[in-house]
Amino acid sequence: MDFMTPSKASKPLTENVLARRHSSPLGPLWSHWTTKGLQQLNWQAPSIQHPQRDTLVPNAQVDMLDTLLQDYFTGKSISWHDLVLDRTGWTPFLKQVYRHCLEIPFANTITYKELATLAGNEKASRAVGAAMSRNRILLVIPCHRVISTTGKLQGYSAQGGISTKHLLLELERQGRWPLELFGKQCSR
Repeated sequence: MDFMTPSKASKPLTENVLARRHSSPLGPLWSHWTTKGLQQLNWQAPSIQHPQRDTLVPNAQVDMLDTLLQDYFTGKSISWHDLVLDRTGWTPFLKQVYRHCLEIPFANTITYKELATLAGNEKASRAVGAAMSRNRILLVIPCHRVISTTGKLQGYSAQGGISTKHLLLELERQGRWPLELFGKQCSR
């Protein structure tokens, strides 16, 4: 089994050719694109200025992501499967874990152990947890849907940590934002 080691994790990623800002109720999301597809999606602004070479990234993909994000944040069940992902740097194990994570249905959860079993090694729960913590394409690879065997929410690498994970799961379950986000009910 090929787990991600620190040396593999530190290999350089494909050059970003486009960074795009997207609106979300939890603050701005940033997508980072390469000629191979969507490389990152997270709530952290780019630390360096990326060249904006739009012609190298299909606008249809960037526009599709923007539409999908808008739909997702209004509580709609959507599919990310038509987005092209840049899998540069993913080990065979990560490819299996992320492939199965992508299949977790909207508003459902799975345990780290169940995901490890699907990825081919039922004893790799901790490695799955490490893979989730290194997920660079948040929401699209829905690591927020992976929970402990006790049902407890554990770790989330996005801004806000477990609180954000809780809010995303509640949005999916209820089709609206939980009351605690804005202090009032936000419907579709």
